[in-house]
Amino acid sequence: MSVSDRIQTGREMSFAEFWRHYLRTHRKPGTHAAHYLATMVGIASAVAAAYYGQPVLVIVGIGSAVALAVGSHWIIERNQPLIRVNALYGAIADLWMCWLAPTGWLKGEYRRLRLMD
Repeated sequence: MSVSDRIQTGREMSFAEFWRHYLRTHRKPGTHAAHYLATMVGIASAVAAAYYGQPVLVIVGIGSAVALAVGSHWIIERNQPLIRVNALYGAIADLWMCWLAPTGWLKGEYRRLRLMD
């Protein structure tokens, strides 16, 4: 089964395969910004929930973060988010993208995978 078939059906794939497709569906700077903001909202809500002892803050924060990230695909990229393909890989890829961007290595990943326009 090809990678594109596994992506469409949600079948198992390696993180490397997922990462390549993830970057392909996250090309626009506005989408990157929305995902960075969503990641910060998710992390901040977890910290606030722990500090205030209010677990509902995690639920509200992560729900808001997911809505922001998913919405960026529909509004900015005009494509489908990958949350149904593999939510765990998606979360890891978001964190990895958020790490690579400020370190300056994100563009290198696009070049390495030959995804530059």
